[in-house]
Amino acid sequence: MSDIHEQLMTLFRKYFEANQDWEMHRTHAAGKRCRSYLLEIRKIAHDRRIEIQAIREEKPKLKSPAYKQKKLQELAQKKKAQDDPDTN
Repeated sequence: MSDIHEQLMTLFRKYFEANQDWEMHRTHAAGKRCRSYLLEIRKIAHDRRIEIQAIREEKPKLKSPAYKQKKLQELAQKKKAQDDPDTN
């Protein structure tokens, strides 16, 4: 896994602890820590999103076997409908 993913998971754990502290005590310091972790999570999540998009752009788009099978069935039905003289 990527380093960004590990950073994100570490921040989630820290945020979880800070959020528990905030929920129990409702102090200004606890709220500030909680918001700080949320801001960092947002920044790193943005970086991770860009990383994933870059990987997707270089990887060829492949469809699942179920998708391919469904499309083949649709094409076969269309062809059968065109060849059948009883249809409108």
